[in-house]
Amino acid sequence: MELPTVYSPEETESKWYPLWEGRGLFGSRQDSDRPAFTIVIPPPNVTGSLHMGHALNNTLQDVLVRWHRMKGDNALWIPGTDHGGIATQNVVEKILKKEGKSRHDLGRVKFLERMWAWRKESGDTILHQLRKLGCSLDWTRTRFTMDEASSRAVAAAFGAFFQKGLVYQGVRLVNWCPRCCTALSDIEVEHEERAGNLWHIRYPFADDPLGGIVVATTRPETMLGDTAVAVNPTDERYRGVAGKKLKLPLMDRVIPIVADAAVDAAFGTGAVKVTPSHDATDFEIGERHHLPHERVIGFDGKMTVRAGRFAGLPIKECREKVVAELEALGLLVKVEDHRLAVSTCYRCATTIEPLESSQWFLKTTLMAEAAAKATEEGRVNIHPESWAKPYLAWLHNNRDWCISRQIWWGHQIPVWYCLACGDYSEEKVRRIREDPTFKNESVKSLLREGSPRPIVQAEAPTACPHCQGKDLVRDPDVLDTWFSSGLWPLTTLGWPDETDSLKIHYPTSVLATGHEILYLWVARMVMMGLTLRNDIPYRDVFIHGIVRDKQGRKMSKSLNNVIDPLDIMKKFGTDALRFALVSQASPGRDMQMSDDNFVGARNFANKIWNASRFVMMNLKDFKPVNIPVADRTPADRWIIQRFTDTLAQVDGFLAGFDPSQAGRALYGFFWNDFCDWASKWRNRECNQGPLTNPR
Repeated sequence: MELPTVYSPEETESKWYPLWEGRGLFGSRQDSDRPAFTIVIPPPNVTGSLHMGHALNNTLQDVLVRWHRMKGDNALWIPGTDHGGIATQNVVEKILKKEGKSRHDLGRVKFLERMWAWRKESGDTILHQLRKLGCSLDWTRTRFTMDEASSRAVAAAFGAFFQKGLVYQGVRLVNWCPRCCTALSDIEVEHEERAGNLWHIRYPFADDPLGGIVVATTRPETMLGDTAVAVNPTDERYRGVAGKKLKLPLMDRVIPIVADAAVDAAFGTGAVKVTPSHDATDFEIGERHHLPHERVIGFDGKMTVRAGRFAGLPIKECREKVVAELEALGLLVKVEDHRLAVSTCYRCATTIEPLESSQWFLKTTLMAEAAAKATEEGRVNIHPESWAKPYLAWLHNNRDWCISRQIWWGHQIPVWYCLACGDYSEEKVRRIREDPTFKNESVKSLLREGSPRPIVQAEAPTACPHCQGKDLVRDPDVLDTWFSSGLWPLTTLGWPDETDSLKIHYPTSVLATGHEILYLWVARMVMMGLTLRNDIPYRDVFIHGIVRDKQGRKMSKSLNNVIDPLDIMKKFGTDALRFALVSQASPGRDMQMSDDNFVGARNFANKIWNASRFVMMNLKDFKPVNIPVADRTPADRWIIQRFTDTLAQVDGFLAGFDPSQAGRALYGFFWNDFCDWASKWRNRECNQGPLTNPR
């Protein structure tokens, strides 16, 4: 057999994957007596298409899986996709908007039909692209976070948490995105620094309009909901003022001055306004001093009726009017430039509003302690180890997780309320009936707060177990996407059933992922696995960096620096893309990529092709013979030893989760030893006799 003189990556690579998949080479065996090696794919969103981050992550997983498969282990790599709650719903809502419709025009049932139709048509795009990348996933086990088995597992998990007293419903301050119209957990919020202002405003004493206290704030519009002004009890400037009354400007309300240690005396004037409904620190101050709550910003990002004459104004417009009126009244003392931290939605970058809302929460303190202990005791190992410290710090400072979301695409919370035996007046029932989709968040609060005994079960009840009434309403919220993906190692192996796959492959072996979801996903999987199965979900967490451009910038469409892996595969070949990524994947570090990296990797692929072609051209009449070591030539003994040493190096590097060094070891052996020194040695032996030292 003679290979073509020119290596054509696309032509060569395209024939192999269908052959591998057709022969079932990627599956594991239930009856194998070999050690199991299992990886579950970090499920990409159904909205996604292959980007360089996916290419890196999945190439590294493929390297590990193929390595263990070649060692004879019972290797399994499970594929699947995530329903991507907010992101996916936004895609379909944009389509509806072009049609002049909203999800509320369709209603929940019809809207979800549209969602599933979109999912069927477009949701598996990235899985086909992973085949193009050469990923050796067991496609017979493909899962989706909203398939029937996953939905059953999610309901079972919610029920188990509820029975353990870990799930509860309450009215608390949450991160609210006015654009996505939903609450977000703390780690779904991104923080950025922006140029802003610090407004100094005089709040007059109730009994002395000419006197007063000057407070400094970055958000003057929220003063409409102030219920106190706070000072630090150790601040000498304000000795004796606690307990006095102030006249709240613009609202004609009297509010108290309170002393609280949470106040930073070095900020602004040392006196701060307290708005419990719109700031986390203020909420805690309000709880300690039993202050009333005035919600003046609504879930739609506009001022509520509690804002008086400013009701209905968008936040920015309200701010402008508030500042103008304060200035006209002579209460605006000064305005300073100020750098401030702004919280934004990780999905749409809209500024987050801290708002009081009725939500479902998961108590995570004990769960997080157990997860931290698993790493501290060496049962869950983080690679590189430098990521263990921030991981443990997050677990030790964990807060309860807001798990409910105000969207429709997702796992609807398996909770029902009985209107017959709950505390529902005729007026409350009327309001609930008039808003069946719970577009008004306050109506949803009425539903939840009126039921002392919510019905929690996987299937819809036919009647209330307490009064046998049939007037039941299901909780309208869905669970956070990360709730279902946090169960991924369990659900992909058949939990809550005690399946053979669960017995063989759980705990899984390795989780490979980027550091950006270390808390969103990695930590939560450990917490949920330990709570629901009393076992860790994986033994090792392999953290890799992100792919940046050659200037070190994060890739984005706005910078026009995105490298499309599909384009790279077409231009340089899949092997070149994969080898370039692996050889640059130093543990935990971001990598800078450009065409130069792929050119070098393509040249290496060409080298392998040409060397193989040279060998095959010289195999005529060749018959394999087992020659004793003592009878082998120095060149043969040397190259075999170098090959053996390289294999040991590669094994060691991969076992230590350092694929870049493994790639470089292979490159050095093949290019420098096999193709350079070995050929020189062989030519010298043929022409002049053996060399004494190949170096």
